[in-house]
Amino acid sequence: DGTTTDHATPVQVMNGVASIAAGAYYSLILKTDGTLWACGVNDYGQLGDGTTTDRATPVQVMSGVVSMATSSYHSLILKTDGTLWACGSNSNGQLGDGTTVNRATPVQVMSGVSSMEAGRYHSFILKTDDTLWACGRNDSGQLGDGTNIDRHTPVKIAENLSSPMMNGDVNEDNAVNGTDLVALSNIVLGRK
Repeated sequence: DGTTTDHATPVQVMNGVASIAAGAYYSLILKTDGTLWACGVNDYGQLGDGTTTDRATPVQVMSGVVSMATSSYHSLILKTDGTLWACGSNSNGQLGDGTTVNRATPVQVMSGVSSMEAGRYHSFILKTDDTLWACGRNDSGQLGDGTNIDRHTPVKIAENLSSPMMNGDVNEDNAVNGTDLVALSNIVLGRK
């Protein structure tokens, strides 16, 4: 609303909003016209506006956006052409751009993407070919790739993620090192 004042009642910020995603102290706002707006804390460039300046008023970041996901300090942005873009903290490679450099401007990560989800220090990406990919922190095996190695670029962890698998059937094509990737992908992508 242009201030840093706490409000006890809702305050209108914008019109024409299709969806929102809230990270740690920041928000992404997708308008019905496909423009992406951001406001809040921007320590790592998670707003994607090319700066690390906090914003009390939403600033436009991109156009042609269909969805977004936020974590504590990084943002994932899916454009209408199926390309995945990422910005913000990249301490463990969670942006998937092959580095551990924070990005204040969104960088393209992959194409052919249908949805994604952002964990605190890792990211999951579902591609249109029904493959599931992951990148970022992996010290507890959270990426599901059978290792404890951080991944700075997305690594494929499952394939054939189409029916009947979406009904929870598990077979050798959707398990890695004993990990039920159907359950993992359903949880990560909010299906069940």
